[in-house]
Amino acid sequence: MSLPKVINAIRRHKKFLISGHVDPEADAIGSQLALASLIKRLGKDPIIIDQDPPPVSCDFMPGINSIVLCKNLNKKVLKDIDCALIVDCPTLERTGKAAELVTRDMEIVNIDHHVSNDYFGDVNWVDGKGAATGELIFGIFKRLGLKLTKGDAINIYSAILIDTGSFRYSNTSAKTHIIAAELIKNGLDTNFIYESLFEMKAYEVTHLLGKSLSTLNRTPDGKIVWMWITREMKNGTGAELKDAENFIGFPRAVRGSKVALLFKESEEKGLIKVSLRGKDGVDVNKIAMKFGGGGHVAAAGFSIRAASREAERRVLAEVSKHV
Repeated sequence: MSLPKVINAIRRHKKFLISGHVDPEADAIGSQLALASLIKRLGKDPIIIDQDPPPVSCDFMPGINSIVLCKNLNKKVLKDIDCALIVDCPTLERTGKAAELVTRDMEIVNIDHHVSNDYFGDVNWVDGKGAATGELIFGIFKRLGLKLTKGDAINIYSAILIDTGSFRYSNTSAKTHIIAAELIKNGLDTNFIYESLFEMKAYEVTHLLGKSLSTLNRTPDGKIVWMWITREMKNGTGAELKDAENFIGFPRAVRGSKVALLFKESEEKGLIKVSLRGKDGVDVNKIAMKFGGGGHVAAAGFSIRAASREAERRVLAEVSKHV
């Protein structure tokens, strides 16, 4: 177990770059915010730098406005950074442009729960059985004996809630519920957190959902279900792809489905982002790795460069081998 090595690195260094994956969701965001809070309380200096902005659903999370985007970065703030804390990323490249900020002078600490992690750090704490990276951040607080603030509890609870599908997915363990119970003791409004992450969608996002649902399709045996978000849909509704993170729950919920897919046309022409969810023992991480992506047994993703129809054909052909 590498938790002691993570603690040692945090104790040895003074100024930290904290980053997470591109197109972040509440696990990446909550883990970064809670980790930055922990670093500050130790009298040290953290800065969170991400390539992409958080989804609107994360606006309620304490400290959200402290996140700096790569495109807005004043590189003077990078002076004297001696450690990079990378969370919820299976590869350093998954941080996008933030990876360019990590220099040879920085010790890289990799904290993650993806089974596809390639152990890119100088220090690696990868727990493939963890329901969320937020669980690991909670473990750092406990090992250091730091009492969580209410803000820390909100951010870690949000991280766990999103990656377990509100405690519905198979990655939810007894440990997950024990941690959640301890977090709730900090006076959390769990209903508000759930509504913010899963229900309170802007009109534009709900409009996009309607258009995306109109593309819902499945194989003749009903085991593979998928839908699309095209650039035309997105531009016509004014919504952003980052706010469509939970759309894949709809094909996943179709009775009889074993693999659900959400195809998303990127702003970059010819680049398709694909999210996958598996059920009944289908390992979608193996499918994602065939296309250079990864994730978990039940949830993974990747990008593919191809025209829409060709991307769909190639992906469905691969998925069919695993169902």
